[in-house]
Amino acid sequence: MEKRYIPKLDITVSPLGFGVMRLPMENGRIKEETKRSIPIAMDAGINYYDTAYSYLSGLSEIFIREELVKRYKRDAFYIADKMPVWTCFSYGDFERIFNEQLERLGVEYIDLYLFHAINRSRWDSIHKIGAIDFFEKKKKEGRIRRAGFSFHDDSDVLCSVLDAYDWDFVQLQLNYYDWTAINAKANYDLAVKRDLPCIVMNPAGGGRLTKLPDKAVELLKDAAPNSSVSSWAMRFTASLESVAVTLSGMRNETDLLDNISTFENFVSLSKKESEIIDQAVKIIRSYASIPCTSCEYCLGECPKKINIPYILQLYNDYQMFGASSGISDNHLSFLPEGKRAKDCINCGKCSEKCPQSIDIPKQLKMIHRAAIGHAFWEDREYITKYLSNAKSPLVCFGASSLGVKVKDIFAENGYAIDYFCDNSAKLWGTTISGVPVISPAQAKEINASVVITSSYYAEIKKQLEDMGVCLING
Repeated sequence: MEKRYIPKLDITVSPLGFGVMRLPMENGRIKEETKRSIPIAMDAGINYYDTAYSYLSGLSEIFIREELVKRYKRDAFYIADKMPVWTCFSYGDFERIFNEQLERLGVEYIDLYLFHAINRSRWDSIHKIGAIDFFEKKKKEGRIRRAGFSFHDDSDVLCSVLDAYDWDFVQLQLNYYDWTAINAKANYDLAVKRDLPCIVMNPAGGGRLTKLPDKAVELLKDAAPNSSVSSWAMRFTASLESVAVTLSGMRNETDLLDNISTFENFVSLSKKESEIIDQAVKIIRSYASIPCTSCEYCLGECPKKINIPYILQLYNDYQMFGASSGISDNHLSFLPEGKRAKDCINCGKCSEKCPQSIDIPKQLKMIHRAAIGHAFWEDREYITKYLSNAKSPLVCFGASSLGVKVKDIFAENGYAIDYFCDNSAKLWGTTISGVPVISPAQAKEINASVVITSSYYAEIKKQLEDMGVCLING
C-alpha cells in the first residue's frame, strides 16, 4: 500500500496500523494461528504496530517481540507503545514500567510512545509526579523517538493537555458515528489547529460500525456492492487530512485482508459518499445504543469478574437487530451464574475506568431487565399488584431458558405460574420445569393473564393483541 510521509513526525508510514489488542486468546495464550497475521501485514506494507502494557493481559508486547522484532529489521517497522498511567503513583513507576516494556519488546527504543487513555483526573495525577520530565529525559536518551498520548475526554480537557507540552502527535477516538454523536470532531479540530498528526483509534467504534442495522447495511451496499461495511468506517478516518494512521484491532486474517484491500488502492471519500455516511448515521441514531468500544479497561476492576463489554454488546445488538440478536438466550446460556448483568454490586469501579464515561452499573441493571423479559422487571410493581387481584390463570409465553428464569422470579416473589405457552407445537402437552405447556389458542380459551418471556417480544405482543389475549407486561 502507498505510504504517507508525515513531516511533523519525520516518518513514512502506512495509513493502516495494526492494533495488537484484540487477537483471540485461549487458556491464557494468544492463539497460534494469529502468528500468520504479521507476515501478511508486513508483505502488504503495514509498518505501524500499536501495543500497550496492558493489552492481551500483558502478552501483546511479547507477541510483537517474537513475531515482529525477532523476524524483521528494526528499521522496517514502527512500534507505538503506551504507559498505563492509572498504575503510576510516582516518577519511579514511569521508569520501572518503561524498562519492563523495553524488555518485553526486545528493543532499545520505542518509536512512538504514549501516555495511555488520558482524561482529566489521570492527567492531573501524572502531571504532578513528573510526566513531562519523564518524556523529556527519555527523548534525550534516545529511548523515545516521538511523544504523544491517547485521549478520552472532552475538548476542554484536551486543550489543557495540548497546552502543557510540545507534543509530536495525539491519538484520538474518531469514527463517523462519534464525529457528531460525542463531538469527536471538536477534538480533531483542536489537533488540526496545532498542526498535530492524528493517530486514529476505534475507527469502527470498537466493532459497532461493522454490525449496523439492516437499513444502514442496505444503504452502504447499494452504493458500493463490493465493499465491506467496515471499509466505509476506515475510509472515513483515513480521508481526514491530519490523520497519519488509522488503527484497526484486527482479530483474525479475514479482518486483516479486508482492511488491506481497502488501503491497497486507497480512495478518499467523495462528497456523495460522505452524504451516504450521513444518512447511515441517521439510521443508526434511530436505535438507542451504549457507546462501548470494547476497550476492556473495565474488566480488571470488576470484583465479580463480569464480562461487561460482552454484555453491553449484547444490548447494542438487540437494539440494532431486535429479536434476532437473541439477547435473552445469549445472556443466560453463555454467561455463568454469578457473572451476569444482575450480579453487579454497583461498586462503580468500572465506570471510573471507562473512557466513554458510561454509567455501567445503571446499564447492567437495564440490560438485566431486557434479558429476563424486556418490560417484565421494569413493570414488576404493576405486575405483582395485578396478580394480587387476578383470578385468571397466569401464563408465561415463551418456554425457553428465559421463561424458566422468569418462572423462578415469580416463585421468589410468592407467585406460581400455571402454564407455559409457546408457538412450537412440539412443546404442547409437555412439561418444562414441572409446568405444563399449552398453545396460544388454549391460553385464549382459559382467559389467561400472559407475561411474555421470549426474546421475540415485539412479534408475540402483536400476536397476542390480535388474538385478544390479556397481556400484563405489554
